[in-house]
Amino acid sequence: MTAPRGGFDLYDHPVTNQDMMGAAPGGAAQGGPTSGAEPIFSPDSHRLDLGRAGAITLVVGIVLTGPLAWACVYAVVTDPDPVAKAIAGFFGLLFGGLCLLFVGNFWRVTRPRGIVLDAAGVWFWHGTSWDLIRWTQAARVGLSYELPPELPTIGGPIDHLKAKVSGWLKDRIYGALRVTDKRGIALEIVPMREEELRELPRLLRYRSKDPAPTAGLPPVLWRVRLPAGYHSFEKLLTAGERFGGHTWEGWFRRQWSGGAGRGARQAD
Repeated sequence: MTAPRGGFDLYDHPVTNQDMMGAAPGGAAQGGPTSGAEPIFSPDSHRLDLGRAGAITLVVGIVLTGPLAWACVYAVVTDPDPVAKAIAGFFGLLFGGLCLLFVGNFWRVTRPRGIVLDAAGVWFWHGTSWDLIRWTQAARVGLSYELPPELPTIGGPIDHLKAKVSGWLKDRIYGALRVTDKRGIALEIVPMREEELRELPRLLRYRSKDPAPTAGLPPVLWRVRLPAGYHSFEKLLTAGERFGGHTWEGWFRRQWSGGAGRGARQAD
């Protein structure tokens, strides 16, 4: 699926229903689903190809963890020191599990899909299908995240060594993957009315309950998990600030729930 390209600036004038019908054939005036031809976006719109971003992260992850797992297995087989065998076995299981996790999720993560932010709102594409949530349909749009708690290391010298080496390796792998420490990152869109969710049936896959809804707003929202590569978020944040106005709130933190996004919002 080819990601949307900038073209004629559709937003040099107020967007009308006729504009939307012309830009996305078959589209509804209030952001209904469309199929076929891609809408036309202004040059300063921002797209995030989730399939491509996921593929890059997984490929780099496999390239990093696969050889490390093999090296650990080799050390377990050849090293006569039982302590070295134990440490190598621990990290062999760690890296091997991560590598299998990357491989097992490859097709699910890399399927063609993504989002585009422009003056009209937040566009979603899945294959050749398009859906639009207008800024006027959203009460709040932002990027949620969680941070895991710092836990003390319990055990003897070997456990402390494993923890220290794991932390060092995690920092190196995260650096290579260009991954932030934030967990469970998601684009969250709270609609003005709950009925908005039912009017976009293809986006029901993103429907989620707000664990701590704001008074006066629906208790449900659209929640789209995003890859943790920090290089994608700077432009996304800039586009959200440019187009979303007061609707866009940028980053906000939720209480730790294992990265599932079920925690309540934390006060700034």
